[in-house]
Amino acid sequence: MGVRGLKYIILACNIVFFAVLALALPLGFEENDDVMMAMIANGTYSGAPDFHLVYINVLYGWVLALLYSITTAVEWYTVAFAALHIVSMSVLAYCILTMENRARWERVLWLVVLYVLWVRIIVALQFTTTAGLVCLAGCALLLRESAKSRWSGVAMVVIAALIRFMAAGLVGLLMAPIIVFTYRLNWRKYIAIVVMLTSVVACRVVNHAVYDHEPDWKYYRAYNQLRAQLNDNPNAYKMTVSHLPEGIDPMDYQLLLRFVPDAEQIDLPAMRQLSAKVGAVPFKEQMKNVHRLDKYAVEMAILLALLVMMILTTGNRSKFIFLLIYTSFILVLIVHVSLDGFLKNRVFLCMLLPMLFTDFMLLPNTTGLKRRWGIGIALAVLSGWYVYQITEEHTSADYNRYTWTHLQQPLLEHVPEDGFVTTIGTSMMIEATNPWHIWPYRFRRYALGWLTWCPLNKPLGHSYRTLLRDDMYILTDVNYVHAHTALQRVSEQIEKHYGVPTEIVWKCRNGKYALVQLKVKN
Repeated sequence: MGVRGLKYIILACNIVFFAVLALALPLGFEENDDVMMAMIANGTYSGAPDFHLVYINVLYGWVLALLYSITTAVEWYTVAFAALHIVSMSVLAYCILTMENRARWERVLWLVVLYVLWVRIIVALQFTTTAGLVCLAGCALLLRESAKSRWSGVAMVVIAALIRFMAAGLVGLLMAPIIVFTYRLNWRKYIAIVVMLTSVVACRVVNHAVYDHEPDWKYYRAYNQLRAQLNDNPNAYKMTVSHLPEGIDPMDYQLLLRFVPDAEQIDLPAMRQLSAKVGAVPFKEQMKNVHRLDKYAVEMAILLALLVMMILTTGNRSKFIFLLIYTSFILVLIVHVSLDGFLKNRVFLCMLLPMLFTDFMLLPNTTGLKRRWGIGIALAVLSGWYVYQITEEHTSADYNRYTWTHLQQPLLEHVPEDGFVTTIGTSMMIEATNPWHIWPYRFRRYALGWLTWCPLNKPLGHSYRTLLRDDMYILTDVNYVHAHTALQRVSEQIEKHYGVPTEIVWKCRNGKYALVQLKVKN
């Protein structure tokens, strides 16, 4: 079979594989971030397709908005991700199958692990892992001898950086050592790397320039970046009243950490003060966050065992030294991320993929029986562990889908056509929406969290007073203590800051959720 024939066969198989999974699972998003960005792109959120996707580069957003302006019959946001997944996995599978000096069993084993991880990613589709997968495929092409492959790799890495710059940067950072190890001093190969980095930086500059050009978007972008840093930083949750900057109400701060900020009380200057305070937490206190890595204990133990076996069995001194340094680098990086951030599963997956691909590239050329058994068992255990995670994610997705379809959507039908809806202290399971057809609301969702102060929410304003509008409805979990408490605290803060006593009016409810409004007390 020719090389070209193999490419087409792999591509066709991956199209079928993805289609079967999308129908059998069925496909869904991990969190509401992707749904909200899709709603911005397709015009559901603001009334017209828009390229300000917040976390995704405006250049990528502009292409999506253009496609949606042509037709909204296709959910381009999801279709684009599906296409990128299929192409990326086809590239990776091809690179593994055509790898020289690798036994057939090794290639098959690594492909099995790769496809198990792909299924894990598909079960909880997300823009971060999509960017990581595309970047890994691009880096794999950069390792090929063909100049055409390397330039294709440049294009894929740039696309990955458009989708999620930090995810692409993380994968690129973990793949950089193996790229340098392979290129060595062949300066001609580095030309593609220089062009790639220049293109990524240029796209980043364009993104900043577009947001900075409009004052509202510039303010929002700065505000949201600081808010995200606080919400994703475990040190922020350790702040006591005595540590808060002067003038910041402790309850406003607690509500901010619950993704319900009053942007009028905690504005951009206040966010900067809070960020500085959290950033000044002593290193000794930051080290206490490392224990949160215990959730990845199984994966890390398997990876370390795999790396140790490879280090002990390699007969190449340069590979031996490289593996030692690479292993130490990974451990330091994982610990560093946990010091002032939550190492989320999607980020860990973005780290796991390049680590495994690097392991495959550096496999010893000898084929001893002990190495076969050791590496085979390690990868089999890793695959089994992620198969278990896939079943858990699928069960969770089914629950979310049921909640959204049978409990939340029927309540939302009571919202008037020109009404607004938000959530406090709970999550609307909008991520359970069919990703091939983002449900077109009859009403507009007024989101807090990362869309606080977003220009697309105008003219609603940016304070809790917006929640007192007659056309504003709040979806809440009636059985979740923290949700009810958060709603009550919001009511108290409105009276405290704005002198308006309020009461919670229950509009309709079922056994689990309720639709309520905040009304001014007579």
